[in-house]
Amino acid sequence: MSKGTLGAQMVDLQLPQVVQSLKAQAWSDEDLLEALNSLEEGLKDNIKRLSSFDMYKQEVLLGHLDWSPMHKDPLFWRENITNFEENDFQILRVLITILDTSSDPRTLAVACYDLSQFIQHHPAGRIIVTDLKAKERVMKLMNHENAEVTKNALLCIQRLFLGAKYASFLQV
Repeated sequence: MSKGTLGAQMVDLQLPQVVQSLKAQAWSDEDLLEALNSLEEGLKDNIKRLSSFDMYKQEVLLGHLDWSPMHKDPLFWRENITNFEENDFQILRVLITILDTSSDPRTLAVACYDLSQFIQHHPAGRIIVTDLKAKERVMKLMNHENAEVTKNALLCIQRLFLGAKYASFLQV
C-alpha cells in the first residue's frame, strides 16, 4: 500500500473496519481472502505510521518538544519524511518558528536535532531548510548558554553545510 494521503483517507473512511467485516464472511475464493489480508496488513502499517506522525505533529504544534523515542528513531524519520511536505511544510515551519519563540533549552535542542534529521533524510532537505531561512536562526543558537542546545545547533549546521551524503558520519 502506498504511503501518503491515500492511506490516510482509507483510514479516515474506516476501510479497516470494512475489511474486517468482509473477512468475517465465509468466502470460498482464496484469492479474495489473500487480497483482503494484504489490504488489512497495509492498513495496519498506515495506522501505525499515521499515529506516530500524528503524535509528533501534536508535540510540534504545542511548541514543547522533549526527547521522546520518535525524535531519535531513524525508522520514524525514513517512514515519515514525506509527511513533512503536507500543507506547504507546515510542521517544518512551526519547528523553525520554535527556534525564535521558545526559551526552553530542551525544546530548542530537540528542534535543532529534528531539523538536522529532516536535512539528513529528505532528498531536498538542505534546500528546503535554507529556503525557509532556518540557517540564521540555528546559527544564533550555536552561542546558547546551554550545552545541549549548542551541540544540536552545531549538528544541524554541519548537516546543513555538508548535506546528508557527507554528514552521515556525524554522531549525536
